[in-house]
Amino acid sequence: MRLKNEIKAKNTTQEWIAEQIGVPFGTFRKWMTRKTYPNLKEGTEIAKLLGVSAEYLVTGTEPEGLDSSERKLINAYRKLSSTDKENTLLAVNAWARKNEAR
Repeated sequence: MRLKNEIKAKNTTQEWIAEQIGVPFGTFRKWMTRKTYPNLKEGTEIAKLLGVSAEYLVTGTEPEGLDSSERKLINAYRKLSSTDKENTLLAVNAWARKNEAR
């Protein structure tokens, strides 16, 4: 279900992901219906394409060490376009430098 939700949230398709990782669409459909499962390499590639961790796709939790506000920030960032991500990073780095100067 997480995989399906992430595909929808990223406004992409199962067909596109299957093509990007080089597997037949029928194979990907079997993963979606839990008849079979991707191997570690394929699962990691899917997570990377969707901008989430493989741990999240498997367990539903992000890696340890992040508090809830950091997770919210990361999830919001993942939904941005490439241009918006670049602009966000520029802004955050500028704020960080400003705070370091204080």
